[in-house]
Amino acid sequence: MEITGRIVQKLVLFSLAMLIVPMVAFPAQFGTQLARGSLITVLYELAYYGFVVYMLKRRGGLLQLMPAAGICLVYRLLMGALFGLTISALYSMDARLSLTFGLSSYLPGILFHVVMAPFVLKALIDQYYQAVLPAQRAKFDHPETEGVEQGRTSLAVSKDRGFVSDQTPQQPEVVRAEIAPESTSSPRAISEPPSSGDAHGFDRAVKYIGEHGSVHLAAVVDVEGLLLANYVRGSFDPEEWAPLALLFQSSSSRILARGRLGSPEKIDFRLADTRLSVATGQGFSLIVISERQSDDVLGIRINQALEMIRKFVDERYSGKLNSNAERIHVRSAE
Repeated sequence: MEITGRIVQKLVLFSLAMLIVPMVAFPAQFGTQLARGSLITVLYELAYYGFVVYMLKRRGGLLQLMPAAGICLVYRLLMGALFGLTISALYSMDARLSLTFGLSSYLPGILFHVVMAPFVLKALIDQYYQAVLPAQRAKFDHPETEGVEQGRTSLAVSKDRGFVSDQTPQQPEVVRAEIAPESTSSPRAISEPPSSGDAHGFDRAVKYIGEHGSVHLAAVVDVEGLLLANYVRGSFDPEEWAPLALLFQSSSSRILARGRLGSPEKIDFRLADTRLSVATGQGFSLIVISERQSDDVLGIRINQALEMIRKFVDERYSGKLNSNAERIHVRSAE
């Protein structure tokens, strides 16, 4: 994790301010009493740091928030120790008693350090996130390799259940014919869907959607909320979003059932800076998270990807059904 000179300079200046302000107020307690440190207060402090870091970054999961909160806690303890040593020198106090004041007893100084620590360390936490999330940066630079890797766990489960198999027939020409744009007035703006025979239809569909620069997440989910394939750009976790596609579908269906309107085929949410689309088919759901200002080309890509997935599922299941029928016929003849 590289720390630039500018970050160090800001950190030193803010740290001096955090040291001087409570030192000027000492020994006034402003109506508070001397406190005693405990494990529960440390846990509350870590929870506060995690909340503030999440509100500042809006990214990362618990595994990223906890180390960032730990950095804030260590910094706060360091500032408390420096504060204790300073008042020990200025007021000729016992060093052990002064350290106790700075670390856990003098509430005005401790609260000031706790509140300000995550904001003072914001630039340092930014560097930390860039250092601990190299995988997301690599996927942003090479998005063509991320579709299968992120959903490997759920994909393996789906393979065991027979919905997806490793022996997918190579059908590049068929796929190209299936989703060729027909109704758009600007075909040059939409690239031709990927047709690599190495990837099954789910992977080709999510990669095709992910080629649009506004897409953060595109995932195909089975009827039990397991990932079949996904494409991620950024810090979105497909494993967390996969079951939500079914939740959106079931909740919307219950609401529309009251008006006897049936089940929705596609749901589109437009938030402050995000757009969420959920489409359903026979045996699968497609969830896409993108920027709110995405253009109409993304909608065309989603429709083409849905058609691609539908035909892939139809061909895969029709092949299995025909194969099973032939086996049953042969056994019955024997």
